[in-house]
Amino acid sequence: MKNNLAAAIIASGLSLASAHASAAVVRSDFSLDAEGWGTGRIVVSGFLPAVDGTFTGAVGHDPVGGTLRTGDLYPWTTFRSSAAYSGDKSAFFGGSISYDLQDSQNDGDPFPNVAILGDAGRMIFIPTAPPATGGFTHYEFALDESAGWRTNNPFALLATDSYIQAVLANVQGIWINADWKTGDDQGNDDARLDNVCLRDSRTSCTTGLIPEPASLVLFGLALGLLGLSRKDGRPTDLRQP
Repeated sequence: MKNNLAAAIIASGLSLASAHASAAVVRSDFSLDAEGWGTGRIVVSGFLPAVDGTFTGAVGHDPVGGTLRTGDLYPWTTFRSSAAYSGDKSAFFGGSISYDLQDSQNDGDPFPNVAILGDAGRMIFIPTAPPATGGFTHYEFALDESAGWRTNNPFALLATDSYIQAVLANVQGIWINADWKTGDDQGNDDARLDNVCLRDSRTSCTTGLIPEPASLVLFGLALGLLGLSRKDGRPTDLRQP
C-alpha cells in the first residue's frame, strides 16, 4: 500500500514537471539556414509606420556567421518572421522578444525597431536608437506595457496590457527593422540578424525552463518518496535497526 501511494505521488510529480517543461519559447539562431524567415517592408501611414502584411521577399543567409543578412531592398526594409512566430501567442504575454541586430550604416536617429502585427489591423511597435555598425546590439523587450510599446493609432499612444494581449492573441508576423539609413539605394547597406527568441515569463532563452517553486517542492517530494519506497522494499533481514 505504501509503495502504491509513493508511486502515485511520484507519477503526479513527474507529470507536473513534464507539464511545466512545455513552457512557450520560439527560437531562431540561423546556424544552418534562414529557418523560414524572409524580408518585409514598412510603409508610412500618415506619420506612423505600418508593416506591409501582404509582402514577403527573399532573405540572405551567411552560413559562416550563422546570421540573416539583407541590403536596402525596399524603401524601408525589414526582416520578417517565419510562420513559427504567427498564430495565438497569448502565452507569451509577460515574457519577451529578444534578438541581436547589426547594420553597417545609420542616420543616428531612432526608428521603429520591431513591430508585431495582430488581427483587425492592430499593431504594436517600439522605436529605439540604431544598432551598432561594428558589431551586434542585443535588444530585449518585455511583452507587456512596461516596455513602452506604441500602437498604430493616429497618435502613437502607449499600448496598454489589454491592447498587447489583443495583438498576441492572433499574431500575423513580426518585423525587425533592417534599414536605419535614409535614402541609400546603392547597395551599401548590410543588415544582420541573429538569435531571435520569443519566450514566455517562465522560460529563459539561454537555459530553458525556469521551474516554479511549487513544482520544485512537489518534484523533490516525489524523489524523496522514491528513495523511501526503495528502502522499504528491501528484505527485512537487510534493513538497519
